[in-house]
Parts: sequence; structure tokens; C-alpha cells
Amino acid sequence: MAWTAIGLAADVPLGEMRRFQWEDEFILVYHLEDGWYATSERCTHQDCSLWDEGELEEPEIVCQCHGGAFDIRTGRATRMPCVFPLDVYHVRVNGDLLEIED
Repeated sequence: MAWTAIGLAADVPLGEMRRFQWEDEFILVYHLEDGWYATSERCTHQDCSLWDEGELEEPEIVCQCHGGAFDIRTGRATRMPCVFPLDVYHVRVNGDLLEIED
């Protein structure tokens, strides 16, 4: 199990999300009361950017393109028209750094 630093934990305040580049894609990292979560950044319905078009409504990310939503803890689609899940990633805080599991 290897971990890659993607940014600073301080860059993601409690109750917010931020976009980071990891390898050849963008991911979203969320900081909630119950922990840290990370998902793919693109809606699985019509490839809209959840960073540009998404709104965090804990524990969901809602895509404003068509109103679909996903549970950020599991990636599961929770609201139509979305049916396919988001990819989820293990994320941790190590000192000041946010790290994603490779």
C-alpha cells in the first residue's frame, strides 16, 4: 500500500471540498465532520464537472447539470438521472499533507 501526497489538509476546511490533480485526473476531496473522503471529479451521467457544477449537500455531491447526486462516502448514485457510481479513493491526513492511496 503506497500513498501519494496531493496537497495540504489546511486547503480543505471542514464542510467543504477542493479539487486536486492526481496522476492524470482530477479528484475531489471532501472534509466532513466524520472524516475525509475523495471521489472522481466528473459526473457519471453526462460528464459534467462536479467541481464547476456540483454543490456539496452533506453527505452528497449534487450535480447541478441535471440534479443527480452521489453519496461521497461510497460513490453510490443517490438521485436520478445518475445511476452509475463515482470512483472513490482512500484519503488520509499525514501531518499537514493530504494523501491518496495508490
